[in-house]
Amino acid sequence: MRMTVGLIVFVCVFMTATSAHAYFLSGNDLVSLMREHDKAIRGESGTNWNDAFNYAGYVAGAYDSMEVDSPDGTTQGQITEIVAKFLKEHPELWAEPASDLVRQAITEAFDLKQLYFITPGRE
Repeated sequence: MRMTVGLIVFVCVFMTATSAHAYFLSGNDLVSLMREHDKAIRGESGTNWNDAFNYAGYVAGAYDSMEVDSPDGTTQGQITEIVAKFLKEHPELWAEPASDLVRQAITEAFDLKQLYFITPGRE
């Protein structure tokens, strides 16, 4: 009986201690990677190249998952800059999932029908 109660308490504590977020990166995480990417573009010494490449890769992957027909000739560099501009202009959204922020940036930049719109403080 004591072991059963102990197990129940352990499971309850474990379940409340884990994150309830169903996403891999937050906007804050993406901003951190973006800053390293910006440093890499400027050629600054001390750049964390792993983070710089992770930013470009994450944005490209999120963009590809949208299956959007972008204008002819759009490059990965342009997509990463579109997202960076959006992130810099909307710090109030940094707590949102990174994938949602990429989606919103692309939706606004290409004047697409709203695929997904983020509202600050959404539950």
